[in-house]
Amino acid sequence: MNINKFQANNIFIKWLVGFILIICTFYLLFFYGFISELFKNDISFISPIILFIFIISTIFVGYHVNLLQISIYTLKASSNDLDIQTICQTRQHNYYLACIYDLFKLSNVSNLSNMLELLELKISKYLRILSFIVDLLIRLGLVGTVIGFILMLQSVTLIENFDINLMQDLMKNMSAGMMVALYTTLTGLITAMILMLQNKYLELLLVDLYSIVSEQLRAKK
Repeated sequence: MNINKFQANNIFIKWLVGFILIICTFYLLFFYGFISELFKNDISFISPIILFIFIISTIFVGYHVNLLQISIYTLKASSNDLDIQTICQTRQHNYYLACIYDLFKLSNVSNLSNMLELLELKISKYLRILSFIVDLLIRLGLVGTVIGFILMLQSVTLIENFDINLMQDLMKNMSAGMMVALYTTLTGLITAMILMLQNKYLELLLVDLYSIVSEQLRAKK
């Protein structure tokens, strides 16, 4: 199967376009002061933690998209036949090709279906990790919401006498708690949604890889 250079890199290019859009969005938020306001007003420091986890996870997705691109290209370039020599040469630094290599050594006609199920579990390992991280980001946002409301309630308990100065301090403390609640919730939800889209893209690539391997294995057996 003839695959040109653009087709071989097309998978990673699609992710890279999305990554550039994310960077541009963060730049605009920074330019208009939203990021600085976020770091300034979130006294719980949960929003920076969420952003840090999101950035690391996005880079992690990009790394695995590149590995999947290499895996899919290697399999498609083998002309509908699993070239064990080619896979063996490239598997050392590629988790997915290593899984396929192990499957190829162990599979036969009788246990082919079981081996394919095992392959599906192995190659989807990092997909499950990313799903956990998405859930973690949402839960961290909810933790920030709870902390924000606790800060608001603490302000109310400090009321002894109603005077203008006390009310001003009360409103200031309540607004600080509300900012923590809203900023952490917003940050957690937005980053979780973006990471969920990346996770879905990774899932589609894994489906393509699994389909190619299963078809070529059945044809070979």
